[in-house]
Amino acid sequence: MMSQLKDVLADMTRVEGVVAAMIVGRDGFVVEGMTTEERVDLEALGAIVASNIAAADSMGKEMGRGSLRTMLLEYDDGPVAVGPAGADAVMVVVGTRQANLGRVRLEMRRNSQLAAALV
Repeated sequence: MMSQLKDVLADMTRVEGVVAAMIVGRDGFVVEGMTTEERVDLEALGAIVASNIAAADSMGKEMGRGSLRTMLLEYDDGPVAVGPAGADAVMVVVGTRQANLGRVRLEMRRNSQLAAALV
């Protein structure tokens, strides 16, 4: 099952401009991850993503917007996208400036459904 999850993440890293893809439990632990850049620390990223999701989810509920579905953060050197991967996990995708956000979101939606079945 983990090798199938690796295959799903490998599909994401083959999208142009994607340098890392991972599945993170809402507790911050990395279920599985892969990166093409050494400077991406998957374990640290997992912990940071979990705390950001908790804060964003609380904000949405406080504002009467419901539960968090996806989160897109745009930085100088590229985006970080977070989306659901089952009830207790999320898919995190890190891109470069060259990443096509529409394609990343489309592939995330397709691959997160596969990942949810494997987590």
